[in-house]
Parts: sequence; structure tokens; C-alpha cells
Amino acid sequence: MKPKVWQERFSVELDPYIEALNRSITFDHRLGPYDVQVSLVWVKALHRCGSLDDDDLAAITKGLQSIGQELSEASFEFREQDEDIHMAIERRLEELIGAAAGRLHTGRSRNDQVATDLSLYARDQNDKLAGALIPVIQQLVAMAEEHIETAFPGHTHLQQAEVISLGQILLAHAWRLKGDVDFLTHVKSTTSACPLGAGALGGSPVAVDREWISLELGFAGPTETSVESVESRDFVLDLLYAMARLGLHLSNLAEDFIIWNSQEFGFLTLDDSVATGSSLLAHKKNPDVFELIRGKCGRLVGHLTGFMTTMKGLPSGYNKDLQEDKEPFFDAVDTLRLVLPALEATLKGVSFTLEKIAEKLFPALKTERIVRYLLTKGIPFREAYAVAGKLVRESESRGMALHELPLEVMQSVSEVIEADLKEELMEGWQIPKEGVPGGSNKRSLSRQISILQEWLRNKPVAGLQ
Repeated sequence: MKPKVWQERFSVELDPYIEALNRSITFDHRLGPYDVQVSLVWVKALHRCGSLDDDDLAAITKGLQSIGQELSEASFEFREQDEDIHMAIERRLEELIGAAAGRLHTGRSRNDQVATDLSLYARDQNDKLAGALIPVIQQLVAMAEEHIETAFPGHTHLQQAEVISLGQILLAHAWRLKGDVDFLTHVKSTTSACPLGAGALGGSPVAVDREWISLELGFAGPTETSVESVESRDFVLDLLYAMARLGLHLSNLAEDFIIWNSQEFGFLTLDDSVATGSSLLAHKKNPDVFELIRGKCGRLVGHLTGFMTTMKGLPSGYNKDLQEDKEPFFDAVDTLRLVLPALEATLKGVSFTLEKIAEKLFPALKTERIVRYLLTKGIPFREAYAVAGKLVRESESRGMALHELPLEVMQSVSEVIEADLKEELMEGWQIPKEGVPGGSNKRSLSRQISILQEWLRNKPVAGLQ
């Protein structure tokens, strides 16, 4: 077995248990394509500053390109002695081109190398996460457009509060997810500076052009201080937070659909292709996708909390604790890779049961009509509110709907009430055409849908890979 590149400093081989703890190749192998990309730019930078001749540049470039091909074809052979992805690639490069491979690492450290690899990975996954959210938002907007005029019981404290549009609830979820896409765009800006060239701590000993390197790798420019470059994982924390926040919003959405799918509500049914059954109870049809989405939110929040705890006590400079950045980061991405396409498919399998929704609307919700009516009669709001409350109490004590109360009973509560109020209370549930911007009225909802549709038209759709 070939010794570690740093083994000459030590008199004995590393203890196997320590080697197992130290090894990161089991999870950082997914950074392989990014490491090759970084290395290709690095050797060009070495050549540009005179630290690498033409022959070595050509040999190393050809070898790295071959390794990149092997990685893309999943034919790259990882070995037990590979400490991490950087050493695995360097080991393979030596197998392909010989001693010239030893010049690849001139002037750089794994400290700035991994920070750059991970920054590129984060930028890439950021875009893919945002892209994978677009179809989910599109589905919610399409469902909202279909149900603009569907009267729906809006809840506060999980108690029916007022009649709103079902479309508005669906749009609320769409707006939250749009906010997540916008936030991901902001988070990407935290990875706009390139760490490569920072060395182990104090900067590369080779006079590479860091501005050129940064632009070649797609960054806005180099990081300003080499110490911060190798120690900071703020960009990981930012994206972990963005994913945890997204998880919260997905969990809120899932909770609504789980409740609406229950027999007690009965507001929707799920297509057989997106529901599961019970191993014991033959009648069951379970909304497992929504439950799993709700459950995985805790996983995403846990990854953020755990890595923040890792970071809180570190001294300045690179510390091996930072190796703990990758597993929670990668798992959070993998979790959303599973969740987002499954959510899109499940939303397509949702059918709202409009009759059941209408049946469940609580008659007392028409108190807002009473208040509005009394306001037109010049009654102060607090007095109108009290009258409406008394009428609800009368209706409940008599076992009647509000519109069934005798006119004389209503007039005993407020003498300004006339027969036209009873007629208004008898009218069915309708979503008003006009109202305040952002409210549950057709004009507002149509405007929101138009804004979201225009925004969606300008967004690329990309899957998680």
C-alpha cells in the first residue's frame, strides 16, 4: 500500500482506527468532478506564472481529463488507501502520467482546494434546488387558478374563521416557495468569492493570478483574506438554512393536505398512484408522501443545528472539524432530491371534493355579513361585532342557522335589522369580485396568479442530479 503523501514526517504508519476516522472518501467522492475542474484551472494558473512547463501542463491536463471521463462514467476505481477525493485523484493521475502528477499540488493546500470544490458544489446544487422547485410552484398556481371561485373555510387556531378562496390557500403555499427560490438566489451570492490560492492559511507561496483563477471557475473574484477563506463555511450554513427553511414550508403544505385528506375533513382525495395502503387494515388509503415530507423537515433542521454546533467553538484557521460539513450538506440535498419530484407528482394526484368543502362551511361564518350590514346602517364596529355575537349565540341555543332566526328575534338584538339581512344570509357562499389587494377576492387572486405566471415563465426548470 502506498504511504500517505504526508507519511514521511512520521516514524510509524497510522493506526487503522485513526485512519478510518480520518478518511472522508466514503462521502466526499461526489466532489470528484468539481475537484477535477478546480485542478484543471490550477495547472493553467501554474503555467501562466511560470511554475509549470508546457510538457507538464499538457500531461497533467490530459490525465485530469481522463479522470473526469472516468468519474462521469462511474468507472473510476476508489481504493482503500484513498484518504479523500483529492488524494484519490492525485493517486490516479500518477498512475496515468507518472512523476509529473506530483507537480499538480504545487502551491496549494487541501484546505483551499476543498473550500473551492465545496463552493462550486454549493453553487451548482443551489441552482438545481431552485430549478426543482419551479414545477411544484407551477402545479400550485395551476390548482389555484382552477379554484379561484371555490369558497373554502379559512382557519385560525384550526377553527373556521372566515370564508376565503381555496385558490388563496394554494397561492399562499406558492408564494412561500417562490420566496424560497428568491432566497436561494440570494444565498448563491454568498459563494461568489473564490478561495483557491489561499493555501493552507497564509496564501499560496506561488504567485498565481487569483483574479484569473476566480473568473475561470465562475466566481466574481477571489476571497479577500486567506485565513477566512479556509476556515469559513458560512456558505454551507447559508444553504443548510435555506434548505431547512424550505423544509418548514414544505412541511406546512404537507400538514394542510394531510388534514384535508382525513375523513373528518374530506376536502380532497388522492389518486391511487400517489397513496399507500395498510398492511393490516384493508380499507386504508394513506397520504404517506405528505407525512414523509413533514417528517423530513426535522432532518433538514437537524442538519443545520448540528453543523452550527460544530462551527461554534473553532479557533481561527482550518480545523479537521470542518470535515463534518459535507455529510449533513450532502444528505440535505439528497433529501430534497427525493421530496420535490414526489411532491410535484402527488399534487397532480389531488382532487378536491367540492361538495364536501361546501357542506363543511360553518353557517356562523356569515357573521361577517351581519357586521358589514350593520356598518352600512351607521352602527360602530364594536357594537356591530357584539350584535353579530349575540345572534350567533341565539342561533346555537335554538339549533338554527343564522338565516333561520325569526326576524323579530333578530330585531330584538338590534332594531336596525330589516328583512333584507335575512335575505342576504340566505345567499350561498361566494367569493367577492372586488376587495383589497392581497385579499380573497377574484380581482386580487387573478392578479397574484398573473404575477406568479410571469415570474415562472422566466425561470429555468432543472432537476436534481
